[in-house]
Amino acid sequence: MEKNEKEFRNAKIALLCTVPTEVDALPIQSLLESYGIRCILQSDVTRSVYPFVVDGLAEVRILVIEKDLKKAQDILKDSDCKYS
Repeated sequence: MEKNEKEFRNAKIALLCTVPTEVDALPIQSLLESYGIRCILQSDVTRSVYPFVVDGLAEVRILVIEKDLKKAQDILKDSDCKYS
C-alpha cells in the first residue's frame, strides 16, 4: 500500500455536506478532486436497488479528511454550490 493511501485510510474524516442524491454529489466530488481533495460519498441506501428518493432516503454524505475540511468548504463556497 502506498504511503498516501495508508495516510488516507488512517485519517480522521469529517462531514463536508449532505446532498439529496448521488447526482448532486458527483459534481462536488469531481470539483474537490480537481483541487487534490479526496472524498468519500456515503449513503444508507444502495441506489442500484432503490433508485428513488423518499423523504431523504437517498441522501448522500460527502466526507473529506479532517485536515482538508476548511479548504473543501472554501472551494464549495467559492463555487456557489448550494450545498456549501
